[in-house]
Amino acid sequence: MTDSGFTRPVWRCCRLSEDLEEVLRLAEEGPVTARLLLDHLAARGHALLALLLVLPFLQPVPLVGLSTPIGLALALLGAFMALGKPPWLPQRWLDKELSPQVVLRAVKIGQRLLTRAERFIRPRGRWLHAHPWANAMAGLIIAVSGVELALPLPIIFTNTMPALVIAVLSVGLLEQDGLWVALGGMLFLAVAVVFLSLIVLPVLGLHLLL
Repeated sequence: MTDSGFTRPVWRCCRLSEDLEEVLRLAEEGPVTARLLLDHLAARGHALLALLLVLPFLQPVPLVGLSTPIGLALALLGAFMALGKPPWLPQRWLDKELSPQVVLRAVKIGQRLLTRAERFIRPRGRWLHAHPWANAMAGLIIAVSGVELALPLPIIFTNTMPALVIAVLSVGLLEQDGLWVALGGMLFLAVAVVFLSLIVLPVLGLHLLL
């Protein structure tokens, strides 16, 4: 994949539900790799791959051993999105096989959430998507949220919060819904405050003890 062949994604080439059905078909055929997902889905933008990666984390229990590598992968995707470059991951990550059971479970979570949410999703606020800084800001939010997800914090909801930010923002981008994009931005600010508190408050407490 080269920069010369990369153009700004056309988000509504198909419905998000159709994308999830395609991933479901791939998982039913056998082991899935990030390279396979990129080959099939990268033309639809960074947001779709980011959404697929965070689906397993939309539940309260931290997934030990998975959050750090996937969080770093999301940080990379967000950085490339912010820079206007095509999705990229290290070769080692591209060829790592994902368990079909994990992929199927993630897609089914996404389908359940989408079924509940799609009545509230529709194209609106297209001026937001047309703004030259829109993709850069969305990529920056995904990158920072990916770093938050990668932090080894064995605390309930610390995976769920940044994953929810990425999921809401990605759905907004894919369905061209400016309201969901704005909601993702507001959630990002709230989650950033929580993570800063988790880092700063213990340091302040230690300082007071000393």
